[in-house]
Amino acid sequence: MSRPALLLAATLAVATASPAHAQDVVLMADRAIDGTGVVTDNPIIRIQGNRIVEVGQGTQAPSGATVIELPGHTLLPGLIDAHVHITNGFDTRGERRSVTALRGAGTARSLLRTGFTTVRTLGSPDFADVDLRDAIEEGLVQGPRLQVSAQGMSDGALPGVEGDAVEEGEAPATEEAIRAFVRATAAEGVDWLKIFATRSSRSGGTAVYSQEQLEWAIDEATRAGIPTSAHAHAADGAARAIRAGARTIEHGALLDEETLDLFVETGTYLAPNLYLSEYYLENGDRFGYTEEALEWTARLLPIRTDVFTLAVEKGVPIIFSTDANSGWSWSGDTAIEFERRVAAGQSEREALISATSRAAEALGVADEVGDLRAGLLADVIAVPGNPLDDISALRRVAFVMKDGQVVRAAGEPR
Repeated sequence: MSRPALLLAATLAVATASPAHAQDVVLMADRAIDGTGVVTDNPIIRIQGNRIVEVGQGTQAPSGATVIELPGHTLLPGLIDAHVHITNGFDTRGERRSVTALRGAGTARSLLRTGFTTVRTLGSPDFADVDLRDAIEEGLVQGPRLQVSAQGMSDGALPGVEGDAVEEGEAPATEEAIRAFVRATAAEGVDWLKIFATRSSRSGGTAVYSQEQLEWAIDEATRAGIPTSAHAHAADGAARAIRAGARTIEHGALLDEETLDLFVETGTYLAPNLYLSEYYLENGDRFGYTEEALEWTARLLPIRTDVFTLAVEKGVPIIFSTDANSGWSWSGDTAIEFERRVAAGQSEREALISATSRAAEALGVADEVGDLRAGLLADVIAVPGNPLDDISALRRVAFVMKDGQVVRAAGEPR
Protein backbone atom coordinates (compact mmCIF):
# COMPACT_ATOMS: atom_id res chain seq x y z
CA MET A 1 0.00 0.00 0.00
CA SER A 2 1.34 3.46 -0.92
CA ARG A 3 2.14 6.07 1.74
CA PRO A 4 -0.90 8.26 0.74
CA ALA A 5 -3.13 5.18 0.92
CA LEU A 6 -1.76 4.32 4.32
CA LEU A 7 -2.41 7.88 5.49
CA LEU A 8 -5.98 7.74 4.19
CA ALA A 9 -6.55 4.40 5.91
CA ALA A 10 -5.17 5.76 9.16
CA THR A 11 -7.35 8.85 8.86
CA LEU A 12 -10.47 6.76 8.35
CA ALA A 13 -9.47 4.51 11.25
CA VAL A 14 -9.31 7.50 13.58
CA ALA A 15 -12.57 8.93 12.31
CA THR A 16 -14.48 5.66 12.71
CA ALA A 17 -12.73 4.27 15.79
CA SER A 18 -14.73 3.28 18.82
CA PRO A 19 -14.36 5.50 21.91
CA ALA A 20 -10.79 5.64 23.13
CA HIS A 21 -9.61 3.67 26.13
CA ALA A 22 -9.49 5.69 29.32
CA GLN A 23 -5.71 5.67 29.31
CA ASP A 24 -5.42 6.94 25.74
CA VAL A 25 -3.54 10.17 25.10
CA VAL A 26 -4.12 12.10 21.89
CA LEU A 27 -1.73 14.71 20.50
CA MET A 28 -3.04 17.36 18.10
CA ALA A 29 -1.18 20.21 16.37
CA ASP A 30 -1.09 22.21 13.16
CA ARG A 31 1.03 19.59 11.43
CA ALA A 32 3.22 16.55 11.93
CA ILE A 33 6.41 15.65 10.07
CA ASP A 34 7.30 11.99 10.31
CA GLY A 35 10.73 10.38 10.16
CA THR A 36 10.68 10.23 6.37
CA GLY A 37 9.84 13.92 6.00
CA VAL A 38 6.16 13.42 5.09
CA VAL A 39 3.93 16.26 6.32
CA THR A 40 0.42 15.69 7.71
CA ASP A 41 -1.79 18.68 8.39
CA ASN A 42 -4.09 18.56 11.43
CA PRO A 43 -2.61 15.31 12.73
CA ILE A 44 -4.15 13.13 15.42
CA ILE A 45 -1.66 10.83 17.15
CA ARG A 46 -3.23 8.37 19.56
CA ILE A 47 -1.09 6.74 22.23
CA GLN A 48 -1.79 3.84 24.56
CA GLY A 49 0.75 3.19 27.28
CA ASN A 50 4.17 3.76 25.75
CA ARG A 51 3.21 3.06 22.12
CA ILE A 52 1.69 4.95 19.23
CA VAL A 53 -1.43 3.07 18.19
CA GLU A 54 -2.86 5.34 15.47
CA VAL A 55 -1.73 8.23 13.33
CA GLY A 56 -4.49 10.01 11.50
CA GLN A 57 -5.83 13.36 10.44
CA GLY A 58 -8.76 15.43 11.56
CA THR A 59 -10.02 18.12 13.90
CA GLN A 60 -11.77 16.03 16.57
CA ALA A 61 -10.14 13.56 18.93
CA PRO A 62 -11.74 10.22 19.89
CA SER A 63 -14.00 10.56 22.90
CA GLY A 64 -12.63 9.59 26.28
CA ALA A 65 -9.01 10.36 25.50
CA THR A 66 -6.74 12.81 27.28
CA VAL A 67 -6.15 15.43 24.59
CA ILE A 68 -3.02 17.56 24.37
CA GLU A 69 -3.52 20.33 21.83
CA LEU A 70 -0.51 22.23 20.54
CA PRO A 71 -1.81 24.93 18.18
CA GLY A 72 0.84 26.66 16.11
CA HIS A 73 3.22 23.73 16.56
CA THR A 74 4.67 20.85 14.55
CA LEU A 75 4.83 17.32 15.95
CA LEU A 76 8.00 15.34 15.23
CA PRO A 77 9.55 12.05 16.29
CA GLY A 78 11.89 12.41 19.25
CA LEU A 79 15.29 13.54 18.00
CA ILE A 80 18.38 11.33 17.97
CA ASP A 81 21.93 12.59 18.55
CA ALA A 82 24.27 9.83 17.41
CA HIS A 83 27.43 11.20 19.05
CA VAL A 84 27.78 12.89 22.41
CA HIS A 85 30.00 12.47 25.47
CA ILE A 86 27.39 12.50 28.17
CA THR A 87 29.49 11.93 31.28
CA ASN A 88 32.79 13.59 30.51
CA GLY A 89 34.46 16.53 28.86
CA PHE A 90 37.87 17.88 28.15
CA ASP A 91 37.94 20.21 31.14
CA THR A 92 36.84 17.63 33.73
CA ARG A 93 39.69 15.12 33.89
CA GLY A 94 40.74 14.07 37.34
CA GLU A 95 37.41 14.82 38.98
CA ARG A 96 35.87 12.37 41.45
CA ARG A 97 33.71 9.64 39.96
CA SER A 98 30.72 10.89 41.93
CA VAL A 99 31.04 14.27 40.19
CA THR A 100 31.30 12.55 36.82
CA ALA A 101 28.10 10.65 37.57
CA LEU A 102 26.25 13.78 38.62
CA ARG A 103 27.50 15.62 35.56
CA GLY A 104 26.17 12.84 33.36
CA ALA A 105 22.79 12.90 35.06
CA GLY A 106 22.49 16.64 34.52
CA THR A 107 23.48 16.33 30.88
CA ALA A 108 20.98 13.53 30.33
CA ARG A 109 18.13 15.60 31.73
CA SER A 110 19.06 18.60 29.60
CA LEU A 111 19.30 16.58 26.39
CA LEU A 112 15.93 14.95 26.99
CA ARG A 113 14.14 18.20 27.79
CA THR A 114 15.46 19.77 24.59
CA GLY A 115 13.94 17.01 22.47
CA PHE A 116 16.62 14.33 22.21
CA THR A 117 14.89 11.15 23.32
CA THR A 118 17.58 8.76 22.05
CA VAL A 119 21.31 9.44 22.30
CA ARG A 120 24.48 7.50 21.55
CA THR A 121 27.37 8.43 23.82
CA LEU A 122 30.81 7.52 22.47
CA GLY A 123 33.43 7.87 25.16
CA SER A 124 33.15 7.78 28.92
CA PRO A 125 35.58 6.90 31.73
CA ASP A 126 35.17 3.90 34.03
CA PHE A 127 32.02 2.69 32.25
CA ALA A 128 30.09 5.59 33.78
CA ASP A 129 27.88 5.74 30.69
CA VAL A 130 26.89 2.09 31.17
CA ASP A 131 25.76 2.86 34.71
CA LEU A 132 23.92 5.99 33.58
CA ARG A 133 22.12 4.09 30.83
CA ASP A 134 20.98 1.50 33.34
CA ALA A 135 19.92 4.16 35.87
CA ILE A 136 17.77 5.85 33.22
CA GLU A 137 16.18 2.54 32.27
CA GLU A 138 15.41 1.86 35.94
CA GLY A 139 13.80 5.29 36.33
CA LEU A 140 16.39 6.57 38.80
CA VAL A 141 17.50 9.37 36.48
CA GLN A 142 15.58 11.32 33.84
CA GLY A 143 17.21 11.17 30.43
CA PRO A 144 17.08 9.85 26.88
CA ARG A 145 17.45 6.15 26.18
CA LEU A 146 21.17 5.65 25.74
CA GLN A 147 23.46 3.57 23.60
CA VAL A 148 26.94 3.55 25.10
CA SER A 149 30.53 2.62 24.26
CA ALA A 150 32.49 3.50 27.43
CA GLN A 151 36.12 4.33 26.72
CA GLY A 152 37.19 3.39 23.22
CA MET A 153 40.18 1.63 21.72
CA SER A 154 42.86 4.29 21.44
CA ASP A 155 46.53 4.61 20.60
CA GLY A 156 47.33 5.48 24.20
CA ALA A 157 46.25 2.06 25.46
CA LEU A 158 46.64 -0.11 22.34
CA PRO A 159 49.31 1.39 20.05
CA GLY A 160 48.55 1.62 16.37
CA VAL A 161 51.17 1.25 13.67
CA GLU A 162 51.29 4.98 12.89
CA GLY A 163 50.33 6.67 16.15
CA ASP A 164 52.20 8.65 18.75
CA ALA A 165 52.92 5.55 20.85
CA VAL A 166 54.95 3.86 18.12
CA GLU A 167 56.79 7.11 17.44
CA GLU A 168 57.74 7.13 21.11
CA GLY A 169 59.18 3.61 20.88
CA GLU A 170 56.28 1.33 21.82
CA ALA A 171 55.42 -1.77 19.81
CA PRO A 172 52.14 -1.88 17.87
CA ALA A 173 49.33 -3.74 19.64
CA THR A 174 49.11 -7.41 18.79
CA GLU A 175 46.04 -9.31 17.64
CA GLU A 176 45.82 -11.01 21.03
CA ALA A 177 45.89 -7.70 22.92
CA ILE A 178 43.33 -6.06 20.66
CA ARG A 179 40.88 -8.95 20.79
CA ALA A 180 41.27 -9.19 24.58
CA PHE A 181 40.45 -5.47 24.93
CA VAL A 182 37.32 -5.79 22.82
CA ARG A 183 36.12 -8.87 24.72
CA ALA A 184 36.68 -7.17 28.07
CA THR A 185 34.86 -4.03 26.94
CA ALA A 186 31.92 -5.97 25.53
CA ALA A 187 31.66 -7.97 28.76
CA GLU A 188 30.91 -4.73 30.64
CA GLY A 189 27.64 -4.35 28.73
CA VAL A 190 28.45 -1.69 26.14
CA ASP A 191 26.27 -1.28 23.06
CA TRP A 192 29.06 -0.18 20.71
CA LEU A 193 32.77 -0.58 20.23
CA LYS A 194 34.43 2.80 19.71
CA ILE A 195 37.78 2.92 17.87
CA PHE A 196 39.95 5.99 17.43
CA ALA A 197 41.12 5.09 13.94
CA THR A 198 42.87 8.45 13.47
CA ARG A 199 44.33 11.19 15.60
CA SER A 200 42.17 14.04 16.83
CA SER A 201 41.48 16.90 14.45
CA ARG A 202 43.47 19.01 16.90
CA SER A 203 46.50 16.85 16.06
CA GLY A 204 46.06 16.70 12.30
CA GLY A 205 43.61 13.79 12.11
CA THR A 206 46.05 11.33 10.51
CA ALA A 207 45.61 7.53 10.55
CA VAL A 208 46.68 5.47 13.57
CA TYR A 209 45.65 1.82 13.15
CA SER A 210 46.51 -0.51 10.29
CA GLN A 211 43.91 -2.31 8.21
CA GLU A 212 44.77 -5.54 9.99
CA GLN A 213 44.44 -4.05 13.49
CA LEU A 214 41.03 -2.63 12.65
CA GLU A 215 39.89 -5.95 11.24
CA TRP A 216 40.93 -7.79 14.42
CA ALA A 217 38.98 -5.35 16.59
CA ILE A 218 35.83 -5.18 14.50
CA ASP A 219 35.74 -8.93 13.96
CA GLU A 220 35.89 -9.46 17.73
CA ALA A 221 33.15 -6.88 18.28
CA THR A 222 30.97 -8.61 15.70
CA ARG A 223 31.49 -11.90 17.50
CA ALA A 224 30.34 -10.19 20.69
CA GLY A 225 27.22 -8.91 18.92
CA ILE A 226 28.03 -5.20 18.99
CA PRO A 227 28.58 -2.79 16.08
CA THR A 228 31.59 -0.51 15.71
CA SER A 229 31.92 3.26 15.52
CA ALA A 230 35.22 4.62 14.22
CA HIS A 231 36.53 8.11 14.94
CA ALA A 232 38.24 8.98 11.65
CA HIS A 233 39.26 12.25 10.04
CA ALA A 234 41.82 11.30 7.39
CA ALA A 235 40.50 9.58 4.28
CA ASP A 236 42.83 6.56 4.56
CA GLY A 237 41.89 5.98 8.21
CA ALA A 238 38.17 6.18 7.40
CA ALA A 239 38.50 3.90 4.36
CA ARG A 240 40.34 1.27 6.42
CA ALA A 241 37.60 1.35 9.06
CA ILE A 242 34.85 1.04 6.45
CA ARG A 243 36.56 -1.91 4.78
CA ALA A 244 37.04 -3.53 8.19
CA GLY A 245 33.30 -3.31 8.81
CA ALA A 246 32.66 -0.21 10.93
CA ARG A 247 28.97 0.72 10.90
CA THR A 248 29.47 4.46 11.46
CA ILE A 249 32.36 6.84 10.88
CA GLU A 250 32.60 9.84 13.19
CA HIS A 251 33.69 13.35 12.18
CA GLY A 252 35.34 12.77 8.78
CA ALA A 253 36.88 16.24 8.48
CA LEU A 254 39.44 15.19 5.85
CA LEU A 255 37.50 12.75 3.67
CA ASP A 256 38.09 12.77 -0.07
CA GLU A 257 35.78 11.98 -2.98
CA GLU A 258 36.93 8.38 -3.29
CA THR A 259 36.21 7.69 0.37
CA LEU A 260 32.83 9.43 0.21
CA ASP A 261 31.97 7.16 -2.71
CA LEU A 262 32.92 4.21 -0.50
CA PHE A 263 30.30 5.35 2.04
CA VAL A 264 27.64 5.28 -0.67
CA GLU A 265 28.82 1.93 -2.00
CA THR A 266 28.81 0.20 1.39
CA GLY A 267 25.96 2.04 3.09
CA THR A 268 28.24 3.10 5.94
CA TYR A 269 26.83 6.00 7.95
CA LEU A 270 28.72 9.28 8.38
CA ALA A 271 28.30 11.11 11.70
CA PRO A 272 29.96 14.51 11.17
CA ASN A 273 29.85 17.60 13.38
CA LEU A 274 30.24 21.21 12.27
CA TYR A 275 29.45 23.53 15.16
CA LEU A 276 31.74 22.11 17.84
CA SER A 277 34.86 23.58 16.24
CA GLU A 278 33.35 27.04 16.60
CA TYR A 279 32.66 26.28 20.25
CA TYR A 280 36.25 25.20 20.86
CA LEU A 281 37.65 28.28 19.16
CA GLU A 282 35.49 30.48 21.37
CA ASN A 283 36.22 28.56 24.59
CA GLY A 284 39.61 26.97 24.02
CA ASP A 285 41.12 28.54 27.11
CA ARG A 286 38.57 26.69 29.27
CA PHE A 287 39.83 23.36 27.99
CA GLY A 288 43.53 24.12 28.24
CA TYR A 289 44.11 23.61 24.52
CA THR A 290 47.48 24.60 23.15
CA GLU A 291 47.81 27.27 20.52
CA GLU A 292 48.81 24.57 18.04
CA ALA A 293 45.66 22.55 18.78
CA LEU A 294 43.43 25.57 18.22
CA GLU A 295 45.30 26.38 15.02
CA TRP A 296 44.46 22.91 13.73
CA THR A 297 40.83 23.43 14.75
CA ALA A 298 40.64 26.73 12.87
CA ARG A 299 42.38 25.27 9.83
CA LEU A 300 40.04 22.30 9.54
CA LEU A 301 36.76 24.13 10.19
CA PRO A 302 36.21 25.30 6.58
CA ILE A 303 37.58 22.01 5.25
CA ARG A 304 35.18 19.88 7.28
CA THR A 305 32.30 22.09 6.12
CA ASP A 306 33.32 21.61 2.48
CA VAL A 307 33.54 17.85 3.03
CA PHE A 308 30.04 17.86 4.52
CA THR A 309 28.68 19.76 1.51
CA LEU A 310 30.28 17.26 -0.87
CA ALA A 311 28.93 14.34 1.18
CA VAL A 312 25.41 15.78 0.87
CA GLU A 313 25.82 16.16 -2.88
CA LYS A 314 27.02 12.58 -3.26
CA GLY A 315 24.16 11.12 -1.23
CA VAL A 316 26.24 9.79 1.65
CA PRO A 317 23.96 8.45 4.44
CA ILE A 318 24.51 11.22 7.00
CA ILE A 319 23.21 11.01 10.55
CA PHE A 320 22.83 13.79 13.10
CA SER A 321 25.63 14.07 15.65
CA THR A 322 27.19 16.89 17.62
CA ASP A 323 30.13 15.48 19.65
CA ALA A 324 28.67 17.62 22.44
CA ASN A 325 30.49 17.39 25.75
CA SER A 326 31.41 19.36 28.82
CA GLY A 327 29.86 22.81 28.94
CA TRP A 328 27.92 22.75 25.70
CA SER A 329 25.85 19.57 25.94
CA TRP A 330 23.90 20.74 28.97
CA SER A 331 23.57 24.36 27.85
CA GLY A 332 20.37 23.29 26.14
CA ASP A 333 21.35 24.36 22.63
CA THR A 334 22.95 21.44 20.83
CA ALA A 335 20.32 21.81 18.09
CA ILE A 336 22.36 24.72 16.72
CA GLU A 337 24.12 21.97 14.74
CA PHE A 338 21.04 21.75 12.49
CA GLU A 339 21.54 25.35 11.38
CA ARG A 340 25.17 24.76 10.43
CA ARG A 341 24.20 21.72 8.37
CA VAL A 342 21.46 23.50 6.47
CA ALA A 343 23.81 26.42 5.81
CA ALA A 344 26.31 23.90 4.39
CA GLY A 345 23.81 22.56 1.86
CA GLN A 346 21.62 19.98 3.57
CA SER A 347 17.90 20.55 3.10
CA GLU A 348 15.70 21.04 6.14
CA ARG A 349 13.90 17.81 5.30
CA GLU A 350 17.15 15.84 5.07
CA ALA A 351 18.35 17.37 8.32
CA LEU A 352 15.21 16.12 10.05
CA ILE A 353 15.53 12.66 8.50
CA SER A 354 19.16 12.48 9.62
CA ALA A 355 18.07 12.99 13.24
CA THR A 356 15.07 10.64 13.14
CA SER A 357 14.55 7.65 10.85
CA ARG A 358 18.06 7.47 9.41
CA ALA A 359 19.73 7.81 12.80
CA ALA A 360 17.41 5.09 14.10
CA GLU A 361 18.49 2.84 11.23
CA ALA A 362 22.16 3.50 11.95
CA LEU A 363 21.70 2.71 15.63
CA GLY A 364 19.68 -0.43 14.89
CA VAL A 365 16.47 0.78 16.56
CA ALA A 366 14.26 1.68 13.59
CA ASP A 367 11.65 -0.84 14.77
CA GLU A 368 11.26 1.16 18.00
CA VAL A 369 11.91 4.87 17.40
CA GLY A 370 12.63 7.48 14.73
CA ASP A 371 9.20 7.83 13.13
CA LEU A 372 5.54 8.60 13.84
CA ARG A 373 3.68 5.40 13.09
CA ALA A 374 1.64 2.80 14.86
CA GLY A 375 3.64 0.29 16.86
CA LEU A 376 6.61 2.50 17.64
CA LEU A 377 7.46 3.89 21.04
CA ALA A 378 5.66 7.15 21.75
CA ASP A 379 8.63 9.50 21.51
CA VAL A 380 7.09 12.74 20.23
CA ILE A 381 8.21 16.35 20.44
CA ALA A 382 6.66 19.64 19.34
CA VAL A 383 8.32 22.79 18.04
CA PRO A 384 6.75 26.15 17.20
CA GLY A 385 6.17 26.88 13.55
CA ASN A 386 7.41 24.65 10.76
CA PRO A 387 11.05 23.44 10.80
CA LEU A 388 10.86 22.79 7.07
CA ASP A 389 10.61 26.55 6.67
CA ASP A 390 12.94 27.48 9.53
CA ILE A 391 15.26 24.79 10.91
CA SER A 392 16.05 26.98 13.93
CA ALA A 393 12.65 25.91 15.30
CA LEU A 394 14.46 22.81 16.58
CA ARG A 395 16.29 25.06 19.04
CA ARG A 396 12.92 25.98 20.56
CA VAL A 397 11.44 22.60 21.46
CA ALA A 398 8.28 23.27 23.48
CA PHE A 399 6.97 19.78 24.31
CA VAL A 400 8.66 16.43 24.90
CA MET A 401 7.14 12.98 25.33
CA LYS A 402 9.25 9.86 25.82
CA ASP A 403 7.77 6.37 26.11
CA GLY A 404 4.29 7.87 26.25
CA GLN A 405 5.11 10.03 29.28
CA VAL A 406 5.12 13.81 29.08
CA VAL A 407 8.61 14.88 30.10
CA ARG A 408 8.14 18.56 29.39
CA ALA A 409 4.73 20.12 28.93
CA ALA A 410 4.15 23.13 26.70
CA GLY A 411 5.10 26.30 28.55
CA GLU A 412 7.51 24.63 30.97
CA PRO A 413 11.08 25.94 31.01
CA ARG A 414 13.97 23.71 30.05
